[in-house]
Amino acid sequence: SISSRTMNAANKSKDCESANLEMGSGDTNPVAATIDSAAINTAKIIDPPRLNNTGMGSDDNDIAIPAAINSAANLLDPTTAVPLPSPGAVAVVPLGRSSEREGRAENVGAAPAVTADGGADNPQATPEDLIEAWVSDDHAIIDNLQVELGTTRQQLDVALSQLSAPVVTGEPLSPDDNDGKEEGKKRRVAIIGSLLLLSAIAVVVGVSVYFTQSGKDDGGPINNNADTPKAKAVPQVQMPPVLETLKERGILRCGVVPDSLGFSSINNDTKVREGFEIDICKAVAAASLGGDYRYETIGVTPVNRFRTLASGEVDLLVSATTHTFERDVHQASTGTGFSFSTPYLYGGFTFNGIPEFVECADELNAVGDCADLLICVIPGTTWMDKTKALFPGSNIVSIDEQSTSIQSLIDGVCNVIEGEQYEAPELIVRNYGYTGPYAMGKNSFSKDPLAIVTRDGDSEFADFVNWVLQGLLHAEAQNITMKTADTFTKTGIFGDRFENMFQNALATVGNYGEIYTRHLEPIAPRLKVNMINKGDTGLLYSHPFGQVDTIGPGPIKGGVIERIVQRGFLRCGITLPSNQSVPQVISGERVGLDIEFCRALSTSILKGKTDNISFESEYKNISLALENGDIDVYAGGEVHMHSDFRHPGLSFSKPYFYEDPKGNSTVGKTFSLVTKEDDAQWTDLVYWVIMATFYAEENDIIQTTPNEMPLVRLFGPDLERILRDTILTVGNYGEMFGRVFDQK
Repeated sequence: SISSRTMNAANKSKDCESANLEMGSGDTNPVAATIDSAAINTAKIIDPPRLNNTGMGSDDNDIAIPAAINSAANLLDPTTAVPLPSPGAVAVVPLGRSSEREGRAENVGAAPAVTADGGADNPQATPEDLIEAWVSDDHAIIDNLQVELGTTRQQLDVALSQLSAPVVTGEPLSPDDNDGKEEGKKRRVAIIGSLLLLSAIAVVVGVSVYFTQSGKDDGGPINNNADTPKAKAVPQVQMPPVLETLKERGILRCGVVPDSLGFSSINNDTKVREGFEIDICKAVAAASLGGDYRYETIGVTPVNRFRTLASGEVDLLVSATTHTFERDVHQASTGTGFSFSTPYLYGGFTFNGIPEFVECADELNAVGDCADLLICVIPGTTWMDKTKALFPGSNIVSIDEQSTSIQSLIDGVCNVIEGEQYEAPELIVRNYGYTGPYAMGKNSFSKDPLAIVTRDGDSEFADFVNWVLQGLLHAEAQNITMKTADTFTKTGIFGDRFENMFQNALATVGNYGEIYTRHLEPIAPRLKVNMINKGDTGLLYSHPFGQVDTIGPGPIKGGVIERIVQRGFLRCGITLPSNQSVPQVISGERVGLDIEFCRALSTSILKGKTDNISFESEYKNISLALENGDIDVYAGGEVHMHSDFRHPGLSFSKPYFYEDPKGNSTVGKTFSLVTKEDDAQWTDLVYWVIMATFYAEENDIIQTTPNEMPLVRLFGPDLERILRDTILTVGNYGEMFGRVFDQK
């Protein structure tokens, strides 16, 4: 959760003390290039219109969402340190899970009716059918059991499909190089045996749960309208740092989608898996292991990917996974949070298919001439959650993966399919054999910032992965290609072992633009939202919230949130202009925004108490003040690599203010809230309070309409109003900015 935002490398060597990274020529050049959410351009303080401190950037699309932004290249002032990339930006997003392009989620629709004697009317009854017969009145249990069985099936399918998957170097291993193969094969055979056992256990447990629940309810119906239950906790396995493990293992393991053209699919000629996301995996492998890198791709689905990562079977996910509030803090299937990189691609799904029904879907019409609308959707994704919120269940058909969706269109099972720009263009649909009329919808119904995912608790590896991605983006901004990779800067930020990390990554896959052109350009043109930002658009972009009604743990014992609640006030460190005290708002100064966000944090934790804040401005050593508990948060921390390594153990939130460059500088200063990185719960809350102000502005939610913000139970039921109280107290980002800089 925090490592993707902090860029805190575990290496504390003297190489880290200097953030100026030298090019081959001896000149100092920028290292950080960020996509979209990586840096928020700010308005000039002296003459604000609020040109760039806004989420109103254009993506050249007619979409049904109010804001989108384009990629950014953070150009480094040669006289300053490298700016720290932020993992997100600011724009409205759906309240759903994730928009995975591909997966093998099982169809969890209603099972055929069977008799209670085990299926006399249906001799081919499946385990799901038998469960339906036993607990036919309890649809909640049915759904849960079917999902569990579906998960097991998918895990079996993926494991079986991986039995012959090779470990890959720059080229496929020769047939006699079987060490990696045998290692993976043995591991998967063991997994398959375990999963077969789980299949049987799921049925037995399901029936037991039914009778237990029935007994508690005295034989009456189970209340399916009860509060959302707590997610089953499947905590992440505590493992050694990945970079140290890679040193011994010599192979990077990436969780990927099994089959998605342009992203992850087998080349029919070479028989090697390739694609946009595979190249990202290769870039991390080359950066971490050098020119003799080896990597292994392991297929994951929307249902099992987080468990696969949490268990340690893979080192990272690069599997079309959307960064959401829920997954950051308390992902439902694992009961823990995860770390997300800067997004590597921004997308959103559209309705596509038979033109007249696409028009129905675009207009959200399912009556009259549109009554026969049937939409194929993949379960376990943000798409399904969003579609269920827009249409009745009778208009939705669950399918297991994107290729099945297209085949279902061909077979007439549905007349509309969902897909992002890259997944359902006419070219791909025709290649599957569809010959009927086809149209793509004009509206996008989601926003999906796709990011690399790593386990919480390993900030060094999360930072490393994020910087590899930044290197690919920066190289494109500086026109450094695969052929000129050796001209890219060397770095000591992760120690001498990784000084050529950027060069190795670029020599392997090229820069971001080269990767896109190679894999995605033939499918769909590159939208502005996924281009390098040149300072001509706003970059405030809020990420999706996800299933925020999932009940997470309350304040951690001894954690910062608990201490604030017990103390009754927030300790907020700030830096004031000379000879000034803390008024309610300091007009015309950025510190006014710092104070506003302190007030937002206070009200979110202390249930609407806006002025229970002790402003502390005498501390010179922020790290020590946070470590000693003298302050809970520091507002207005300048975000760049130098500050990150000068103060190890700190986490920098989503930036909320970017100054324009001054003098000979090529990049302005960036400001955020700073916390200790060892309290992920507190760091997550701080991060998403900032996001809430962006989200509110994008959705036209203002200080007088705070109840339009969702209730959030990820921090426990007692803090469910954190977003509403934030907006009630300070309003949205635009309102805060207007108060500070005297703008309407």
